[in-house]
Amino acid sequence: MMKKIIWTAILFGLLLLAACGEEDDSAGAGPSTELIETDFTSPETADPGETMTLSVTVTQGEELVEDADEVVYEVWESGHRDASDMLTAEHIGDGVYEAEASFDEEGLYFIQAHTTARRLHVMPKQEIIVGNPDPESIVPDDSDDSDSKVDMEGHGH
Repeated sequence: MMKKIIWTAILFGLLLLAACGEEDDSAGAGPSTELIETDFTSPETADPGETMTLSVTVTQGEELVEDADEVVYEVWESGHRDASDMLTAEHIGDGVYEAEASFDEEGLYFIQAHTTARRLHVMPKQEIIVGNPDPESIVPDDSDDSDSKVDMEGHGH
């Protein structure tokens, strides 16, 4: 009788392990391991005082990401990363996330799209030239992304 109970327990355990293995191998189960990409579609130039739309398209592989947890634009003038502004983007559809910005003075500005989606985080940058800035006033962006005001979870400090 004891042998029968032991064999039943072993068979039950093997069946349980086999069932768990099938779930893990099933197609489409779990999140994709492909990286997310954030591509800027914003203009690269603007006039001083002009309101412009900052825009990115977020994808994962061939799929448009409609469910990003957060897209926040960090905006700063060259040489002034410590004075950056944070603008929360709005999802408008087709993987596109937008926010409005205006630049009061001529200069070179940097836009960094802090994008958190599907447990992944990317932070691409774009340059925007406002007006006709004096080349002597432009400071290259040598800031480290760790200088960012957004942590890896996508929440502002």
